Amino acid sequence: MEYKILHLYDDLMNLYGESGNVRALARHLSDQGFQVTVDRKSVGDEIEFSQYGFVYIGSGTERNQKVALHDLMRYRDEITERVGQGGVFFLTGNAFEMLGNSIIGTDGVTYQGLELAQFEVTESPNQRYTGDAVCISDWYAKPMVGFINKCSQITGVDHPLFEMKMGEGNAPGDLKEGYHVHNVFGTHLIGPVLVKNPHFMNYMVKLIGSQMQDDFQMKDINYDYEMKAYLVTLAELMQRVESQQ
Repeated sequence: MEYKILHLYDDLMNLYGESGNVRALARHLSDQGFQVTVDRKSVGDEIEFSQYGFVYIGSGTERNQKVALHDLMRYRDEITERVGQGGVFFLTGNAFEMLGNSIIGTDGVTYQGLELAQFEVTESPNQRYTGDAVCISDWYAKPMVGFINKCSQITGVDHPLFEMKMGEGNAPGDLKEGYHVHNVFGTHLIGPVLVKNPHFMNYMVKLIGSQMQDDFQMKDINYDYEMKAYLVTLAELMQRVESQQ
């Protein structure tokens, strides 16, 4: 059974090897028996969102983010429709900021967002947060690990994805991070996050598999190297968390 993944703006929004998320997801789905096709589209390309079960956008520079957003705005209605149909959207780094009402850039210009979520983004020309991150959530038992590099603060997020144990959330002093409604997942975590968090990868594979097959049963495949890397990273970061308490 064929499953189509759309990787948007891989030439603009791939600061931290974020394309690894798509490559790893495609491999895991293939291991589950699905025939996976990955299409890569960028500025000016024609896109038919109804063809794709999974849409991914990674992190980019602030300038490239605005270029991608300007191009993506022409598909705002199609994206909203696809979200309502259950399509899975995963945006990492500053890509997920495009989902909100607006972005006030470092240049002081206000850029209209996709308005899929009712939050506001403000970039700072003088402040940038970078650091390791550990997150927890109420929808999955295991902590998430990653890295955050952003110059923005986000206010008005009604449905955050994670709660921070280490690192900065959507805004300074805010422990909530990311955005999650329906099958739309947005997070500032980079890494790439699906590679660094094999349990989150499994969550995505199960979500996709259940959409493809009503009786989907996930094959138990052991990816030792991915899990060992996650456990080592989590242990080291949690030691730092505990030492700061």
